[in-house]
Amino acid sequence: MPSLPPLSPIALIAPRLDSGPAAQATQACSELLAPAGYYLAAAPWQDARTLPLLAELRPAAALIIGPLDDSGLRAALAALEIPVVETWSASAQALDSAVVIDNAEAGRMAARHLAEKRHALVACISADNPWERARREGFISSAAALGLEQVADIVQPEVQHMNDGRMAFLRLLATNTIFDAVFCTSDLLAAAAVSEAHNRDLHVPQDLAVLGFTDDGSAAQWVQGLTTLGVDAAALGRRAGQLLLDRLQGERGAGQHDMMDVVFQARLST
Repeated sequence: MPSLPPLSPIALIAPRLDSGPAAQATQACSELLAPAGYYLAAAPWQDARTLPLLAELRPAAALIIGPLDDSGLRAALAALEIPVVETWSASAQALDSAVVIDNAEAGRMAARHLAEKRHALVACISADNPWERARREGFISSAAALGLEQVADIVQPEVQHMNDGRMAFLRLLATNTIFDAVFCTSDLLAAAAVSEAHNRDLHVPQDLAVLGFTDDGSAAQWVQGLTTLGVDAAALGRRAGQLLLDRLQGERGAGQHDMMDVVFQARLST
């Protein structure tokens, strides 16, 4: 049996790899890259102790989950002179190329939907990461422009499990404000909000409308009938993988900026 040719590494740089959307996107990306002779090499490259090993890896390219904002990592990648693709949310000045979601527009779409449904007192629950911050900021600015009164703005530092989402919703209730709708910047937060609302005999959407954002297609599994905005994480991963291949093969130059469409799915929760 003939031996397979060696694969070339592509550095995978991510704040976390255990979140559903990142895992789904990287899996789809790796499946596209493998037949072309590349594999994703994950490590805490942004760690100052690990960063010197990045040059020793000699990656053919780099895939970034989230914006490339770390100055040390940015300088190290620039020195390697390799294709770099940022995903989900790009830095203000992308080092090379990006495949992103218009997260701010997703927030604005959420505000417009709640305004069309005649909700007047709205709240926002978000996690503290670049893409959810952009959704939150888009929602807040659009809600104000539409004349909605934002009565609470909850930012949960860490959201990895349902209990984190429940804590965020409990923090919202602890503000003792009256609200008739809440925009949650992830499906996990939205599912937790619906669950805790039911625990307190609040009916969705009669007493409280809930709108979420799904980036891994799991909204229907979290809560049946959850209204969401969203993007296909696997499609994003494939788009990023194809852009990496195009850059490696010289078919596209630096400075590419691919935007993934945000899809709105109205269901029963609003």
